[in-house]
Amino acid sequence: LHTKSKLGSSGINAEYGVRERGSRFSNIVLRPENLATSIGSGGQPCEMLTNYFQLTVKESQPFYQYHVTFTPPLDNLKLRKALVHNIPELKGKHIFDGNLLYSPLKLTKNEFHVKTRRDEDILIGLVLTQEVAQASEQFIQVANIILNEIAARHMGLDRIKRDYFNPRKSIAIPQHKIELWPGYEFTIRRYSAGVLLGLDVKHKILRTDTALEFMNSIMQRARGGAGAQSEITRELVGAIVMTKYNNKTYRVDDVDFTKKPSDVVELKSGPVSYVEYYKNNYEINIRDANQPLLIHRSKTKIQGNTVERQIHLVPEVCHMTGLTDNMRKDFKIMQDLAQYTRQDPDKRHRALLGFRETIQESEAATTLLNSWGLEMAPEIMDSQGRRQPPEAVLIKGGGTFPCDARKEAFDNITRKNFVITSADIHDSYTVIAPARERASANSFIEACVKVGPPCGITIGKNGNIVPINSDRAEDYINAIRQNGQNSKIVVCLVPNNKKDRYDAIKKHCCIDQPIPSQVLITKNLQPKKVMSVVTKVVMQMNAKLGGELWSIHIPMKKVMYVGIDTYHDSGSQRSVGGFVASMNDLCTRYYSRTTWQPSKQELISQLDVCMTDALKEYKEKNNEYPARIIVFRDGVGDGQLLAVKEQELANIKSALSRLEVMPELIFTVVTKRIQQRFFLKQGSRLANPPPGTIIDTGVTRDEFFDFFLVPQSVGQGTVTPTHYNVLEFQTTLTPNHLQKIAYKLCHIYYNWTGTIRVPAVCQYAHKLAFLVGQSLHRDPSPALANLLYYL
Repeated sequence: LHTKSKLGSSGINAEYGVRERGSRFSNIVLRPENLATSIGSGGQPCEMLTNYFQLTVKESQPFYQYHVTFTPPLDNLKLRKALVHNIPELKGKHIFDGNLLYSPLKLTKNEFHVKTRRDEDILIGLVLTQEVAQASEQFIQVANIILNEIAARHMGLDRIKRDYFNPRKSIAIPQHKIELWPGYEFTIRRYSAGVLLGLDVKHKILRTDTALEFMNSIMQRARGGAGAQSEITRELVGAIVMTKYNNKTYRVDDVDFTKKPSDVVELKSGPVSYVEYYKNNYEINIRDANQPLLIHRSKTKIQGNTVERQIHLVPEVCHMTGLTDNMRKDFKIMQDLAQYTRQDPDKRHRALLGFRETIQESEAATTLLNSWGLEMAPEIMDSQGRRQPPEAVLIKGGGTFPCDARKEAFDNITRKNFVITSADIHDSYTVIAPARERASANSFIEACVKVGPPCGITIGKNGNIVPINSDRAEDYINAIRQNGQNSKIVVCLVPNNKKDRYDAIKKHCCIDQPIPSQVLITKNLQPKKVMSVVTKVVMQMNAKLGGELWSIHIPMKKVMYVGIDTYHDSGSQRSVGGFVASMNDLCTRYYSRTTWQPSKQELISQLDVCMTDALKEYKEKNNEYPARIIVFRDGVGDGQLLAVKEQELANIKSALSRLEVMPELIFTVVTKRIQQRFFLKQGSRLANPPPGTIIDTGVTRDEFFDFFLVPQSVGQGTVTPTHYNVLEFQTTLTPNHLQKIAYKLCHIYYNWTGTIRVPAVCQYAHKLAFLVGQSLHRDPSPALANLLYYL
């Protein structure tokens, strides 16, 4: 049962829900010391637009902060706000969170007598505490609140979490039971170009099926068997549901099969059943009085203490949001969604200008902005970028293969003998498949022999085929146990992507009997696509066994590149950190290990141990320690930067301090989920910036050393850049060097013949953490630490 809690406010941001992506640390300078410039050079200049509007702040327009008191004291926050709103001298020009009030008006009196509806006399005291300068962070936070009010009151948008959507312009996709709500995400912040409003188009994906319908479909699929409840829990835990009666979203943390809507709970107003509560408060009739209830747990602070609240939700009134894994794998669903969600630069630009025009056409919205001394530019902001030249990947014998300048891809590389070193698989591989799939196993080996040698991978036609009686996990594991000793790698052909079977195979091959493994669904071996599929599989097999596929030219030697990422398993009490470090100058060999921390904890506490082990491996392989270490940390937001610097970076420095000679160190946080977009000017039209475009001015921040990199092209929609935030730069290198290195490293991820969004070491760390967190739930065997077994 969801009831409104009367929690004390904890400042203006808590009450108004100001977007606080990093604002906690906005006054903290994270820019490395002794850095002369954070701007790179070189490359071809690019004229672009970005998704930011300049905000002009009238310097002659101060505003004031007041501390508010009530005599006699009032606990009811709603009543406090209503009484303050009725003070005529404020003229409605104020923001009040229950304790502090902000207004552009300087009041001449500080006591006001008001009456409640019950005719009670209340004395409100407003004590001026400070004049707030436009340059302060407080002003930026209040500006965000003002924009939130404009979106909600004057633009007709509904707030869902931190973003605003328009359900009245919803887009129905009935064939997939999906509904899209168009909307915006926005935030005001201070950047090197001044105070800017960052704005981007968003879509809320709602499914027309309720949580109850979703549960019933699982029940039917399981035929009401004993495992149906556990399957429902597994599918729902971690899902986000939305209650349309109040437009709120909740994460499902559990399913309680012992409770039902007919149960009675105690409220302050007295006992009431869930059925009665929804009828009385929302005029909703609950049809199924015996359905189980969903549980959402939230933590809040009351008087300095963290308190966990448990909210029970009736599945019948909860709509599923987002996409399931199966829906994401459905090409038709994703194609139909992309028509609306993947907007090209021209269309996105028009949508951003539409937001501005809506504000301009609203007299109330314009008046509100002007009363606080704010003015929004009519056009989005220009931006300057630089394009790095296209790269050429290194292949066999020191040769090079050029990337497609438009896509920065090298798909055709598989048509020539390109592999730097073969793992020499020969006939030392085992293919395990159900006896009925013997033809698929033969087809797989035939294709391996056709595609492997032309690429430079030595794989023979006499691989060992092991037929098994069924597709149960136990049969695969027994076959691996009996035949794995004489093989370098095992390939398991499975009929479908059943997770528990996949997990069991991977757990056995990564922990119990360490051996690289490949799991392949037999339907992917259909004649039309068998050659392309097997080409990728053979390349993976070669990489998993230590073979080197391709590389990229980086002039610097004796550098160890490190990737770090964290994976949070919704069904586990722990989170896993992945740590991957390069072991040679070509960046073709890697060392990896994992570390564990409490559930949902992003920061990794054992990086000291990970770095020490990686340094030992590097010394063993190269007879010396690296002269430079460049760390790319994925998966942390602006709000965690200070903690990353104080904990993770400090741990790494601790490990390095034990060396006789301290290597140079660069530590960079890599972020993919960002708001920034850039549009390349092409005459009267806009296009995506080409791969290799770097932006390091305007929308960067003075207190950071940060830049944006567009590493790849997209076939549809607007490309999303990657944000790099440098926390440590103890090196003789320049920002230009780091920008080029980051781009080069995006080319050498062995699962993709092209560029990816992050440096390869980051993606390897993600793959490692994902495999361990999703399937293994334990540390993999150290015997595999020098192989890319997690590809």
